[in-house]
Amino acid sequence: MTAGFLMIQMAVLPLLFKYSKSVQRKMVFSNCINYPRNLDYNKPSSCNIVGARNFNIEFHSKVDRCPIKLGVWHIVPSCLFKELFVVRDHLDSNTRLLKELKKTQNTVVLYCHGNSNHRASPHRLQMYKIFQELNFHIITFDYRGYGDSTRVRPTEKGVVEDTLQVYSWIIESVNREKRPMVLIWGHSLGTAVAANLVANLSILCADLGQRCLPQPDALVLEAPFNNLIDEIECHPFSKLVSWLPYYKKTILDPFASSSEYAFTTDEYLALAPHVPVLILHSKSDVIVPYDLAVKLFDSALKSRRAVGSEAPILLHGFERGRGLGHNNLCQAPDLPQVVCDFLQSIKK
Repeated sequence: MTAGFLMIQMAVLPLLFKYSKSVQRKMVFSNCINYPRNLDYNKPSSCNIVGARNFNIEFHSKVDRCPIKLGVWHIVPSCLFKELFVVRDHLDSNTRLLKELKKTQNTVVLYCHGNSNHRASPHRLQMYKIFQELNFHIITFDYRGYGDSTRVRPTEKGVVEDTLQVYSWIIESVNREKRPMVLIWGHSLGTAVAANLVANLSILCADLGQRCLPQPDALVLEAPFNNLIDEIECHPFSKLVSWLPYYKKTILDPFASSSEYAFTTDEYLALAPHVPVLILHSKSDVIVPYDLAVKLFDSALKSRRAVGSEAPILLHGFERGRGLGHNNLCQAPDLPQVVCDFLQSIKK
């Protein structure tokens, strides 16, 4: 039994990673993991989310050259729930919520989830409730290949294109003259997606032949890594094979040379030195170690100083011993205040 496991560890796993793009892709995106299953996305209330509607954003993908349909939820602030959902008038809920978004001065959050599962995963639902209590509008969606969105193989360009479409929808839906604060909030892999979008926003808009969109008011990165290669080296799985002499050639090099993804968040932030950034990370995170957040912060701070940018970038580390890990910063009692303090500082 031990010899068999050692053979798998020494030969089978490295070869799978070196030659199977499917295995590499599943490690990065993990969209084959789909929990909980059998959800009715049309009824967010079935997930214990109140004050939400489901809708779709449809477009033709230039990346995959096919029609794409994204599943999206719009979750309203707690302060508006009774006004928007208990009221009796001739308007349906979709129309009523669109009208509210057009006039709102409440902060709007575009939430970019991490790998695996979908927008209704339990820890994501908990974060939405934090946003609701902060009286934010939440726009959360599933990338292609996730949830109820079109089942197309995800790539970095593809999921960034999806995020651009949702961000564009938000900008078109709010008041252009008195635009509310708009945040892009990414978690884990979603931090790299969000940073890529912000860094390349004008180029992405030009590629789609649309007018250039304004930058978000801030970027919030929850449990980010500095780049994918460093994250893979630190991942618990790598500990099984990192001692092998051919570890770099069979495990790391295929990711470094991939044409489907790069996820170099440190490079992306260097291209967006004028966007305020808040980095949130637990010091007990074993999936994406806190050290990678520190590296990202140091790199971004250096690139901002190099161009004379005074846009704030803040790293808030949540101390060990609080039971906080990779997916449950939403359970930190001080999280809402940390977010509010940051947003207040960039309003001045």
